[in-house]
Amino acid sequence: MLVTMSGAILENFRHNARVVHSMLHESGLPSFVDESATTVRVERGVVLATSIDGLVSKAVHPLVDRLIELASSPRLPELKVVDAASHSRAAYRPLLVYAWLQSYRLLYETLPTHEFSRWEEAIRPWADLLESDLGSTAWPVQTLPASAGDRWAEMAWDALALFVAGKAFVRDVWIDLAADTFGRLVRGQQPSGAFLAATPSDQPETWWYHELQILHAASSYAVMAEDRTVAAAVARAGAFHQNETQPDHATTQPWGLFALIWNNQTKPLADQLLHSVKLQQPGAIDGVSLMLLADCLYCLRLFGA
Repeated sequence: MLVTMSGAILENFRHNARVVHSMLHESGLPSFVDESATTVRVERGVVLATSIDGLVSKAVHPLVDRLIELASSPRLPELKVVDAASHSRAAYRPLLVYAWLQSYRLLYETLPTHEFSRWEEAIRPWADLLESDLGSTAWPVQTLPASAGDRWAEMAWDALALFVAGKAFVRDVWIDLAADTFGRLVRGQQPSGAFLAATPSDQPETWWYHELQILHAASSYAVMAEDRTVAAAVARAGAFHQNETQPDHATTQPWGLFALIWNNQTKPLADQLLHSVKLQQPGAIDGVSLMLLADCLYCLRLFGA
């Protein structure tokens, strides 16, 4: 593990794990009635929320059946991944694949053999798409401009999903590609702790949103890969948000939640994000938030919380 935690810090992790777990289990699941032949809903990734306790529920199969069907479709590369509001965010495709991969890893001992095989065969084409995207990216020599923040957030999530896929399918090339991507993000990190270089023409809330998306992916990668260099960059990025941004002005979704819980100095921001989710989404948390909460809970449990 990356750090040796005091009893107080571990208890704080356990408290947050209980809060997040309760939020996951009190919320209902989204529906997908508005999908079309050219779109798929990112909220299908709530399969991670349904399997976080290692249980195969009746809700699992409807969530992934269309993803399995689309894996063999020639239109897979052009498919748009959208949310309930029909927004298409650059990070949605890798977020969806990541959530599905994590569910695959959590459930592999409990899925029926035929279902396990279906999942395994179908996930690979989705992961291949991420590899193609990430491998063909032209990276700036030095800093990453905030004007293309959606693209860099997508790359961070591509890398996180491929790291998990590499572990699941024993593909060192995917693990190496992920390590290289997060290495680039760390090397381009600003003195302020921001991952992106912003100019006066960059809209602050959009910049902060992309920063939180990158922070979330980097923190999950750091704890799973036990990468101290990326963990240190995550701490610096968390301090940046503590000192210079207003995350709740950028999003009501808990992007970066685990990273902010991880550093005791940024715990107030984590509480602010959780409060925002509860306040803005009483009774029915949106699908993306459910996925991010589930990922936060997964990371907290890696520390024994």
